[in-house]
Amino acid sequence: MIRDVKILILVLCFAPVAYHAEGQDTEYLSFYYNPVRSNPAMTGSEGVGKLRMVYRDYYPGRGLDLFSIDCSYDTYIDRIHGGLGFFVSENMPGTVLNDLRAGAGYSYHLRASRDLYVNAGFMASVIYRGLNARGIILPEQIDPLQGIVFPASEIISSGAHTSFDAGVGFLFSYMNYHAGISVSHLFKPALGNNGVDESRLDRRYSFHGSAVFLQGAGDISLIPGFLFNIQGNSTTGAAGLSCLYKNFTANIMPFVNTGQGLIFVQSGIGFIKGQVEIGYNYNFVPVAGSGLQPFTLSNQVYVSIGLNNVEKRDIIKAIIYPKM
Repeated sequence: MIRDVKILILVLCFAPVAYHAEGQDTEYLSFYYNPVRSNPAMTGSEGVGKLRMVYRDYYPGRGLDLFSIDCSYDTYIDRIHGGLGFFVSENMPGTVLNDLRAGAGYSYHLRASRDLYVNAGFMASVIYRGLNARGIILPEQIDPLQGIVFPASEIISSGAHTSFDAGVGFLFSYMNYHAGISVSHLFKPALGNNGVDESRLDRRYSFHGSAVFLQGAGDISLIPGFLFNIQGNSTTGAAGLSCLYKNFTANIMPFVNTGQGLIFVQSGIGFIKGQVEIGYNYNFVPVAGSGLQPFTLSNQVYVSIGLNNVEKRDIIKAIIYPKM
């Protein structure tokens, strides 16, 4: 009982911090690992059909059961002159809520000039949010000595809500440079049945870009990148570097928020063998804003498998995403 009380207190303390730091969304923490969701214009732009699987936990070792799972596939299809992709994700913010999302994205690829390529993308999805009322423990139910013993005076019923979501994006590629802009949650979908504004996802405006610089005989590739998100009252930016040496990758990318300064740092390593890529990212808070915030924010494991090669055409510009 006492252990359950401690876990409840930790959830109440950490959950608001996590959601504020993530600007209501989790996918932007793995922007280039979830291209269909992050910016639908990136769908099929890597020049190879890829199956991606991402697992991320939050505040590991605290017993909070906070994690997210993403699975997606996208490829370029010549018949439709663009990329087509699908994704499914499950976000578990504790034992009370589950957030299931599934959707598809399409991007039209256009060669605007000799070295300039422009992609325009659209994404549509559904969001299913379920509430397990049996996992909710109100403060009035907690006895200081015996733990959770009192029945709640307020009855909270379990339920679920499904909503429609959509996003658009553009991607511009010039030689070894690319930049993009996307707008997610166009219709500000509600995550609950009450219809109040607090239950709606704010639109997210994302700006991103990267470049590829080669050194030596091509064994080393340096790929700097940046990301800028505006969602509601939260503005978050990040800039970092991914280094590829033969089959190994390493990356580092600090994230900052206008109201908090440095909020966390992402660092990671990876290995590429043929069409298979395996990566690990570690997110940590070097300067905790309060005594309640732990040093380790999350762990991420990433697996990517190339399932089919795309025939190179003048209409497609293959992009190397930064591994961060």
